[in-house]
Amino acid sequence: MSKRKYATEEELLTILRKFEDATIGRDDWKHAEHMVVALFYLRDLDLETATAKMRSGILNLLVKGFEVDLAKEMPYHETITIFWMQLVSTYLARTNGGSLLDKANELADLYDKDYPLRFYSRELLFSDRARAEYVEPDLDQ
Repeated sequence: MSKRKYATEEELLTILRKFEDATIGRDDWKHAEHMVVALFYLRDLDLETATAKMRSGILNLLVKGFEVDLAKEMPYHETITIFWMQLVSTYLARTNGGSLLDKANELADLYDKDYPLRFYSRELLFSDRARAEYVEPDLDQ
């Protein structure tokens, strides 16, 4: 078993707060931190509402936190966002008990950022269409 990424639930709450107020730094907003926010949202909201909140939060962070001009570049990726929200939702539905801290650490161990490439070809996943709208996986599983 690997070393736990997060030691306290306070760390998780800090990630959520900094995400929501767009003060988390680019170097601190990595894959595992996306999953922490997804855990909080999906614990408290249905999938559709949680996904909408994640989408708007990421766009807010890009504009207010990272000062990205979305008219010039669009780093937000709809297919990847929906993929991970669905995965975390399924994970929560099949795991009972345990703390959010345990779940955040387990997710960080189980699913690296390249996990979607088991289901999507690189060409499709990183296409303009997949960035703009959700596309179904194109690889057989």
